[in-house]
Amino acid sequence: MDILLVEDDDLVARTIIESWPVPGDNIRLISNYKQCLRTIHSAEIDFFDGAIVDVNLPDGNGLEILRTVRRHSDIPLILISGSGSPESRATALDAGADDYVMKPFSVRELQARLTRAVTKSESIRPEVLPCELAIGSVRCDLTRRALLFHGKTLPLTELEARLLSELSRNPGRTCSKSQLSKHACFREYDPRDKTLEVYIARVRRKVEQLDPKSVEYIQTVRGVGYRLVPPTEGADMSNAPQPKNPR
Repeated sequence: MDILLVEDDDLVARTIIESWPVPGDNIRLISNYKQCLRTIHSAEIDFFDGAIVDVNLPDGNGLEILRTVRRHSDIPLILISGSGSPESRATALDAGADDYVMKPFSVRELQARLTRAVTKSESIRPEVLPCELAIGSVRCDLTRRALLFHGKTLPLTELEARLLSELSRNPGRTCSKSQLSKHACFREYDPRDKTLEVYIARVRRKVEQLDPKSVEYIQTVRGVGYRLVPPTEGADMSNAPQPKNPR
């Protein structure tokens, strides 16, 4: 693979390049924001199979690089950072990042994550989603990626729509955090990473803005995962395994 590495820390950059476990891969290093923008705008970005971008650069922000890349290319891109809240990681995924890796990291793991993103990008097919589902009295149009209630509309991000789609495939049944993370977030579940919880909370807030009663239909099954209760069954299901509804 031809890989673009945007990293201003010489030690980190040298460690990645020298420890990269695939000898045949070619890594090109760019150490600043402005040079990276020139690479993107010159269409040279399309010559790379994947990119690794540091969030914190001395003359700019890796998240802005990501947004700029996404206006020009669908190249698999992983953000790396020495810090980052679950909310900031969720924002990066919403903006189109394929993964978000915290420092310090194993170079072998970084390589595996990038290879997986490139493989998925090459093999992915458009997913056939159900057109519509119900969350209590709130309708969810997955084609438009929107929540609808009595003439009011709230948009959903792509990842939020995938989460609801995955929950709707198992109506009334618990979806584990591992299952949701794998099929909606395209990553293995890590209990230290609260991105999944952040997204569930986001979806609940949006539903609650439209209809506070309907938010009860997205239930937490403590220690396991989440479930979407079919409207015909009602939110107060006696057979729900220890439901909890934090927001």
